[in-house]
Amino acid sequence: MKFVVCVFLFAVVAVALGDKPHYDLNDAPALFEKFVKDFNKSYKDDADREVHYQAFVKSLQEINEANARPSGTIYDINNFADYTEEEQSNMRGLVLPGE
Repeated sequence: MKFVVCVFLFAVVAVALGDKPHYDLNDAPALFEKFVKDFNKSYKDDADREVHYQAFVKSLQEINEANARPSGTIYDINNFADYTEEEQSNMRGLVLPGE
């Protein structure tokens, strides 16, 4: 019985690890449009939209790299996927003077 349970758990983990998303960067424009719609994003102007699009593409690359590593963690697009480095930094908490 223990063997059956172990095999079952192994199968569940194997299936879960196989479901990590990998995004084709050629699809980034369509993925960004879906992201904007799904997360109700709006931007000040076309220049601001382009800055956030580039940040989104960088996030896709980071998601792909993170999901390629062997771990039980699954990375995916979320509402922060278009945040610039500065916006991400502002979310990280304490900022000491001079930083």
